[in-house]
Amino acid sequence: MTSTLAVHGGEPVRRRPFPSWPIWDQREIDAVTEVIRSGDWGGIPGTKCREFAAHFARLHDAAYGVAVMNGTTALQVALRAVGVGPGDEVIVPALTWIATPQAALYLGAIAVFCDVEPDTFNLDPSRLESLITERTRAIVPVHLGGLPAHLDAILAVARKHGVAVIEDCAHAHGAQWKGRGVGSWGDLGAFSFQQSKVITSGEGGCILTNDRHLAELCASLINCGRIQPEDQTLSEHPFGYNFRLTDLQAAVLLAQLTRLEELTTRRAANAQLLDQELGRIPGITPLRRDPSVTRQAYYIYHVRYDPAGFGGLSRDDFCKAMVAEGIPCATVRGQLVYRNPLFGANPLRGASAVIPGPNGPVDYSETYCPVAEEIATRTGLAIPQYVLLGTEEDVLDVVRAARKIHEHARELVTTGS
Repeated sequence: MTSTLAVHGGEPVRRRPFPSWPIWDQREIDAVTEVIRSGDWGGIPGTKCREFAAHFARLHDAAYGVAVMNGTTALQVALRAVGVGPGDEVIVPALTWIATPQAALYLGAIAVFCDVEPDTFNLDPSRLESLITERTRAIVPVHLGGLPAHLDAILAVARKHGVAVIEDCAHAHGAQWKGRGVGSWGDLGAFSFQQSKVITSGEGGCILTNDRHLAELCASLINCGRIQPEDQTLSEHPFGYNFRLTDLQAAVLLAQLTRLEELTTRRAANAQLLDQELGRIPGITPLRRDPSVTRQAYYIYHVRYDPAGFGGLSRDDFCKAMVAEGIPCATVRGQLVYRNPLFGANPLRGASAVIPGPNGPVDYSETYCPVAEEIATRTGLAIPQYVLLGTEEDVLDVVRAARKIHEHARELVTTGS
């Protein structure tokens, strides 16, 4: 490896690819083959869907699981199950994926954005009470990157005001707060099994809860309003959707679950190594992990970047230099969700053209969460989970690249590249 930066024509730290994703083997092939040969590919719900939902719930210390077609519909159904409807307000963190607020919009509700903690990137519980109004119906904390949000504080505010909590666990499969699985703390928890998630069936989702009525209602809502013979709390058919998962996907997920423990342990060990080594480089700070986080999922490995530690080198230019050195690295700009064009101001009406509120279109032009803005535009960096599935030497290449850039940062600042 030469000392010349790769962006200036030098040899990159790494040319080998990191482990590919998704990981699969004969287990997935056998599971799908079994379903195909059975002739029972769907079901209302299917045998494999029931088996997977029950198993996944147990893994997260929840009493009930409902398999659904994707993570977005999991959020939508969960919100509807707790009574969210037109004109209601749903508080979501400013840093998340578009599906989190969109699930509320599908129901005619209004997304209200809460700022985040600077050292966890998660919803800041201390800002919640100032956002709660008489129309607030739910809070949706996101366990961003697989790091659990502060559930104790969030639940305390929610209970004080009689507001439901829906955990967005799309990044947090297997994560735990105080030794108990995420998704089992709020009224409901919503998971995603989209292609990049730490277990995947290409698409898919699951809703978890400890409330039998909510479980039966969610199962009915995703199944065209059907009531199952074993249901004990439903007396009327709700107006439902067809958001069912297929048994083919559930079979893949059951196979994926057999390696969740192994891969979660590997990612955690490699993340700990990165915390230790990257934390020694001026300008890079690993995120704070609350002592109540007893297991982190590490769907994304986040760090805070300080340009001052790199002689004024911008976060974006550091990120480009890391990619040139062969290290997958991205900013979190796209996670500042209220800057998504969906929420952009309409110059003719002064408000979003697509988000109706009780008094006309909702105007998000004044929405500003300073901590989330700083993370999205200046300090937040993200490394994808598959990097953490490599060997210790693979992961140390991330450190070597960051150190190389730190040593030559002034060259990048001088040249502007």
